[in-house]
Amino acid sequence: MFNPLDLSGKLILVTGASSGIGRATAVILSKLGARIILNGRNEEALRETIAKMENGSSHILAPFDLTQLEEIGPWMLDLTAQAGRKISGVVHSAGISHTDSIRSVSKAALDRVFIPNLYAAILLLRAASAKAVAEERGVSFVMLSSVAAFIGQPVLGPYSASKGALTSLCRSAAKELAPKRIRVNCVAPGYVETPMYEAAGDRLSSESMKTLVSQHYLGLIQPEEIGVAIAYLLSDAAAKVTGTTLVIDSGFSA
Repeated sequence: MFNPLDLSGKLILVTGASSGIGRATAVILSKLGARIILNGRNEEALRETIAKMENGSSHILAPFDLTQLEEIGPWMLDLTAQAGRKISGVVHSAGISHTDSIRSVSKAALDRVFIPNLYAAILLLRAASAKAVAEERGVSFVMLSSVAAFIGQPVLGPYSASKGALTSLCRSAAKELAPKRIRVNCVAPGYVETPMYEAAGDRLSSESMKTLVSQHYLGLIQPEEIGVAIAYLLSDAAAKVTGTTLVIDSGFSA
């Protein structure tokens, strides 16, 4: 049966695969035939993810702290050696949401958001574009942005800035890396039912949460719905898609 999202024969690195969107994406990609390198800081949680995946024994556990920025390149080179082949896709789902008012934000707080959300993405992209790491027929690089990049909300300034920077990085990197057959895209979800969404409930009143939910006109988003969109961007069906940000927000930003 013809499947335009078939990922058979592809080796794909998924960061943040220990929970939420990253976990759901890893599971979906495995069902589409891909071999997955699962990254996160919690090895036990990664093992819980792999237990949900198709062909569990074929995938690779790769616990690593992406805040070790200068180690990302050597780490990815080691991954290709471990896998016995080069990488054809990267999903950067790892990241954090942190609230801080503009008047009280510190350099340490900015680093806590920008290092995993943005700086790690740039250095992953650098590593994935190296000839020793990138598959010759091309690499698809997908970054998790957010509708927070387009819609302002109080005390989310640093987080929104990090996600807005990803969408800008996406456009420039897409043009720069196209000659190397590397595609770069973002997915910008609205509120997804993940631990990060639950954390939002801790900082917002119940009335504010009700309003937020009501503004997702087709209902809150499930992690698997984002995973399917990521699968499309990784697949050959999106061979001519680069430099774009795919918004999946149930009408929130309409």
